[in-house]
Amino acid sequence: MVDSKPLFEHNSLKTSFVVFVLYCFSGVELYSDESKLNAKQTKVLKESFSYLETLEPKRIKIDKPTYNRLTQFESIFKFAFSGKKLSRWIQSRINKYSYGSTGEFIAMYQDGDVLLGRAFFSLNRLDRILVLLHEARHADGKNYGHVVCPENFQFLNPRDWKIHPAGKKGCDSVPDGSYGITAAFLFELGAYGYLNQTEAAHRFNSEISRVIRD
Repeated sequence: MVDSKPLFEHNSLKTSFVVFVLYCFSGVELYSDESKLNAKQTKVLKESFSYLETLEPKRIKIDKPTYNRLTQFESIFKFAFSGKKLSRWIQSRINKYSYGSTGEFIAMYQDGDVLLGRAFFSLNRLDRILVLLHEARHADGKNYGHVVCPENFQFLNPRDWKIHPAGKKGCDSVPDGSYGITAAFLFELGAYGYLNQTEAAHRFNSEISRVIRD
């Protein structure tokens, strides 16, 4: 899905000073500066986190051996699946949100600043969370930057079919990069029944297809 990109790969955009501001909305705390977003955009962002924080573990809907064999969430995040904890994980890495042109991408990251494009606000709430989770991973260093997808890469971007990943920096070379962690999150949603298994599998496969290994 070439739907996001670190801003350090986008030379025309520059970083700006980061200010931390505490916001509260319907019980959801945002530890970031949304001053570059208008009221409607800020509402969408807070509603996204509100949705994420409803995703808490319950009875697993798949057989336990399969779950134990395939789950990667805790090994990546160092805590058991929890929407509330994941919300804090994202927000600890993103200091400021702003709105502007992102070209063919949905969002861009640089130095704690996430630039959200117009398309972000048209996504459903799950896809918005996937984008934010993806961008937050870029905060963990250059090891989590993207690599060029193969020229023969034929997978579609599920969020925007006009985006063509082949030959562009839209893949990962590490299993716990931006696409690996979104895949791990989607697996948990399927395992706990927040997504039906067909949708969870399609979404998981789409994310994990971006992890290119030699």
